Amino acid sequence: GVVAVGVDIDGAGLVTMALKNQPVGPKSLSELKELVAATSLPFIVKGIMTPDQALLAAEAGAAAIVVSNHGGRVLDHTPGAAEVLQAVSRQVKGRLTVFADGGVRHGADVLKLLCLGADGVLVGRPMAVAAMGGGEEGVAGLFKAMQGELVQSMLLTGVGTLKQAGPDILFT
Repeated sequence: GVVAVGVDIDGAGLVTMALKNQPVGPKSLSELKELVAATSLPFIVKGIMTPDQALLAAEAGAAAIVVSNHGGRVLDHTPGAAEVLQAVSRQVKGRLTVFADGGVRHGADVLKLLCLGADGVLVGRPMAVAAMGGGEEGVAGLFKAMQGELVQSMLLTGVGTLKQAGPDILFT
């Protein structure tokens, strides 16, 4: 039932890998190509933070990328996904699917990332908390609340459909 497989592009910061004497370091083009070729499933590369990394994933044959700084757990002073998303998305829009994550807690956060160029938004941490606190009902409640917040944010910004979401509705 698996629909896709993926890898972090930047496992170099993962202490647990280093402790087990596993080779760590950013994935090279040849390593990514080898991983993509090893499966017939769509391949996703997570941890993309620069346009060059996005192009590398596209060249390797990835179907999608996740613009993510892993919640700042790898390097806590890196920019957030929202800060780099527009530049990354511009490089590969139409060539592969662009997902984004990081700091998403409300439906308005989803709209912001879509406006900055994401095709989809991941909400892992809030979902994990909802699952631990309320199981299936907790997750369903989280998604229902986020959907309502997203719709409200769309109404307040005059966005009729998610395809209309663009950076012009954002302000700093």
